[in-house]
Amino acid sequence: MTTAQRLLDPTFDDLPWYRWWVLQQLSLQPQRPLLSLPTNDECDDKAASAHTDAFMAVWNQTRELILAPGPKTIESIANSLLELGLVSAKNNYEAMQSVQDLVFSILGWQTMLYKPDFVSAEEQVPGRFSILDEMDGSHGETRACLTQLAAHASRKALPDFLLGFGMMLPPPNYKGFAANDDDQQRSFAECKRVSPKEMNAHILKNICGLRFCWVDTLSCHLEMDTRSGTVFLYRYPSFCMYQLRRQLDARVGPESKQRNSLGNGHRCVLHCCASETRGSIPWADQEDVTKLLQQVLLSYRLLFGQTKKSREVFRSLRPFARMPPDGHDEFLTQLCGRKRPPDECATEMVERDEYDLADDFPYLRSKLVRLSSYAAGKRPQSIMQLWTDRRNSPAWLAFWSVLLFGSIGIFFALVQTLFQILQYVDAVKHSGNG
Repeated sequence: MTTAQRLLDPTFDDLPWYRWWVLQQLSLQPQRPLLSLPTNDECDDKAASAHTDAFMAVWNQTRELILAPGPKTIESIANSLLELGLVSAKNNYEAMQSVQDLVFSILGWQTMLYKPDFVSAEEQVPGRFSILDEMDGSHGETRACLTQLAAHASRKALPDFLLGFGMMLPPPNYKGFAANDDDQQRSFAECKRVSPKEMNAHILKNICGLRFCWVDTLSCHLEMDTRSGTVFLYRYPSFCMYQLRRQLDARVGPESKQRNSLGNGHRCVLHCCASETRGSIPWADQEDVTKLLQQVLLSYRLLFGQTKKSREVFRSLRPFARMPPDGHDEFLTQLCGRKRPPDECATEMVERDEYDLADDFPYLRSKLVRLSSYAAGKRPQSIMQLWTDRRNSPAWLAFWSVLLFGSIGIFFALVQTLFQILQYVDAVKHSGNG
């Protein structure tokens, strides 16, 4: 394998939507993170192509640096890019910060854990790393903070750096609640199981009144904003499937030894953002990342795929609205809109009629506890909601049986009363004629 071959990111070829998505993110950025790229004063297609090529060279080399063994920081990656001559700092602070901003951006896009934000008016001053608020002000456990000071954060190892924003890669059974939130702490302890029949997209939307908002970042998946009644869902599950396949290929593939000798034994950038050993910080290790990705895929089946009405809900949604076909992930439709899961998921998930949260969803447990507790606390507010809410089948059957037979009884009582009135009227007429 030549150096050129190693530097090529295969994700662009294997995920058709990914190249469009990355270039779209690049086009939305202001000048600040791009100052360090080679420039061309001409404003034509050739210059634009050269600019994209320069970016892709930095992208590929950044990926290679992250995949190399040993701890990495944004500062160390930026310095390596400077030494290789792929970027230029021009011996001033602003340009050097631009290199780090570019690495910060690429790290977010290669992991899909966050999107950089250089546009917000209050964050336009250099010297800060800011991530985009995709949840309209709702932070959740993955967005404890949206901004870090670059001078300090750029020297942190990648897991510590990401943890500075929030719990983007949680360890198993992590409690994403405040210590003084007694209700949520109690729910976490008491909510042990969840069933697709009792908590699914149909119930969340039509009974609980929640709406679904599709986002581009994996870490926001299943976050819920109770103020606006919104559940945030990751729209690109094929990225999770692809990371799992890369991890498996690197572990058992025929070239795994060669990959390890080249420094690519970590399999993918997302796994390189895991903690080296569990317990050093409250953060996922590499095996945890693998299981987290598997559970993200299974969560789509829990919410949408395992009940007919929920599949109908998904078909009514538009996860790729106002996006060209190049940016659509067809795997999402296969996961959520079909009764049977895709064949390629057979080894990555096991569907059940009832899930044990501690065993089946330890990495998404706190998010599912929130959803389950919210759904359990909501009761139907109309006759139509009463009819469609079958979470408690015995109670549902008893209610409608009483309503049905009671209605029939009332109907016959009304008919009997009507006949009595008619008989009385007829009797009065006959007595009058006599």
